[in-house]
This record gives sequence, C-alpha cells and structure tokens, in this order.
Amino acid sequence: MDPPCSPPFFVGSVNGLICLFSRRRDTYIWNPTIKKSKKLLKSSWGTSRYTKYGFGYDDSRNDYKALFIDYCGYSCNGELSNLKVVVNIYSSRTDSWTTFHDQLQGIFLLNYSGKFINGKIYWAASTGIHDYNVRNIISFGVADETWGSLELPICGEEVFNIKLGVVESELSVLYTCKPGTISDVWILKDRRVNVSWMKWFTIEYPQYAVLHRFDSPIFTFSIYLHKSDKSEILLLIPGKIMIFDGSTKKFKHKAIVKECNTAEIYGESIVNPLTISCKSSA
Repeated sequence: MDPPCSPPFFVGSVNGLICLFSRRRDTYIWNPTIKKSKKLLKSSWGTSRYTKYGFGYDDSRNDYKALFIDYCGYSCNGELSNLKVVVNIYSSRTDSWTTFHDQLQGIFLLNYSGKFINGKIYWAASTGIHDYNVRNIISFGVADETWGSLELPICGEEVFNIKLGVVESELSVLYTCKPGTISDVWILKDRRVNVSWMKWFTIEYPQYAVLHRFDSPIFTFSIYLHKSDKSEILLLIPGKIMIFDGSTKKFKHKAIVKECNTAEIYGESIVNPLTISCKSSA
C-alpha cells in the first residue's frame, strides 16, 4: 500500500481518496484501499515556499477539488515585497486547473493543509506573511468556489496559541493558555449568519509534556471520540497520537508517529480515482 510518490506530502482526504504531492510538485489522488492512483495534469502551483493547500468534495456535482494557494513576491533580506496571491484549483469533473490572481489580498493562511468539513475547507489566518497570530478563520466553499471568514471564539488573549482542527465532523479550535498544561476545545455549532462557538471540554496534559511543533498555528489537530466501554478521546497532533480518558479528560498514554506532521484517521472506500472525472468516464 505504498503511496504513488515518495516522500508524499498530504493535501487532504475525503471519501477514501487521499490527495498528495511530491517534491517535484506532481499531484496525485490516491485510494490505498483499492491501490489505484491518478496523476493530475501539471499545474503552475508551487512557485513559493509559502504554499497552502486543501482537498474537498462537491457532492452536488460529484466533483473532487484540489486547491493550492501560492504567496509570491520578491525576497530581500528575508522580507517579501510586491506580494501576490495565486490560487490554483483542480476540478475532477473537468479534469483541469483554473488559476485566479485577485483573491485573498491582505490575508495570509497559516496552516499548510486546510480542514475539509461539511462542504468547506478551513484555514486559520493572519494579516501578513510574518504574522503568526491567528486573527480569524478563512473558508473556501468547494461547490461555489467562494471565500468566507469566521470570527474566533472569545477564548483568551494568547492568539498565537490558537490551533484550528476538527472534532469528529465539527470545525474546532484548540486554545492552549500555557503550552504543555491544559487546552480548551471549542466547536462551531452554527455556520450560518450568526456564528456560535461552544466550549466543549478541557483536556489536561501530563506534567512536563513535550509537544514538539504543537506551539505553532501552522499545524492543525484532529480529535476523535472512541465510543466503547472505556470512552476515550484521541488527539492527533504533530508527531503524536495522545489518548485521554473520556470522563476525566486526563491523559492516559501516547503513541509516537515518526516523520509525520499530524496523523489522520482514514476511512476506506472503493471510489476509483481513475474514473472520477467526466472525461475519463465518457
């Protein structure tokens, strides 16, 4: 079940399909269950070291979309000038790429890989390329290809310690006042006109916990609730899977995931990436 490129860089996953890219900027849609992959047509994305990306699904048109956002400019003494944002969108329905040059001005997406939840891809965002304080949440509607924004929950003053993620199938924010102590988990309850956040629970880390790279908003997290006789909470963060007691929210044990930013739970399917475009099925 080896991926079609090595080393693979994770863009996103939906319906059993995983979008990956290689160091040569080749992009693939891969189904490890049926061992099939599709290499996408070459695109001009990847011209910047500040590339952000996402992968989602438009169920109204049976269309899988890969999204790459490049922040391009002239570098001088570590600073970028004349910054331009280039957005490249791949559609499986047309098996083609579309490029936009006039989107996301004044907005810098922080986390590399966006989180796909209920038809939208989400990123934490700031106002500048060297600003790592989370200011709001930016969304991309996969069906209509429009951008939107959400206000953050009022959870604390340390905006650097806010991390975007998902709890089961809900958009979530993890707020950590002091790294390695406790984190508050907030979930979005209403995505319509009036944004409504709810503080769901607080998790307590073990004493002197070393959470490598977890203090940066460029990485995301995932939380899954393991419903069994012993209810457990699985927190997936860079390099680790941490397991907490479902009732006390206290740490139980952890598993190390080497050479991995943030692990993801994969759901199997028999969707064939070679036949997801209209052109290939015609």
